[in-house]
Amino acid sequence: MVESILLSCLLLIPARGAEPPDSKSPTMESAAASPALDPDTLEMVKSFLKTPTENLPAEHIPRFLEVDPKSLPKKLRRPFEAKCVELYSLRQVAAGNKRGGWRTPEENCEVVKEGRSNSAGILILAGFLEISEDEELWLMKETNCTEHDLMCEFTLQVVAEKAGKKAPARRRLFLHQRDPVFALISQYREEGRVRQTKFFGIGGLHCAPRQQ
Repeated sequence: MVESILLSCLLLIPARGAEPPDSKSPTMESAAASPALDPDTLEMVKSFLKTPTENLPAEHIPRFLEVDPKSLPKKLRRPFEAKCVELYSLRQVAAGNKRGGWRTPEENCEVVKEGRSNSAGILILAGFLEISEDEELWLMKETNCTEHDLMCEFTLQVVAEKAGKKAPARRRLFLHQRDPVFALISQYREEGRVRQTKFFGIGGLHCAPRQQ
């Protein structure tokens, strides 16, 4: 379990902007080279990448997140991106926990770009688990959240993945395993397809109905 001091520190990290949920940010591996980091900062990054997230020194997280990925050696950019996605996703989880289970997202709520990736591999490295389209539809029904709400209020991410140049892109859906709403998916997997148990209300996670 991530320690409360770490989550408290993450809540102090300001959001840097938002983007539509279907926008694609460039991967860090394709970024152009920048001047190399000073040795002390580079060692800090390497240490962060080796350390389990729950053991990270919370006071140094902002410094880690301010590192320009283009200044890193290429072999570190992918794990650096994954660690950043994980930290910002945990920030989103912590902020959501403070709001409680009853969420009131705006109709056109903004999806903060930090903590997002268009790479399934990066998301898996960052602690996300894949869910099916059926599971997403069931989750939307049980929580009264739209797909966009789940991206704003929780950690749902949608990745468009192409198998080849001529193949149509397929959607892949991911939720962070520390997101409380993932508990609903876990319970659905254990019971929903076998006994068709009534799940409504489990966990108390809901999006408030919008005014018509």
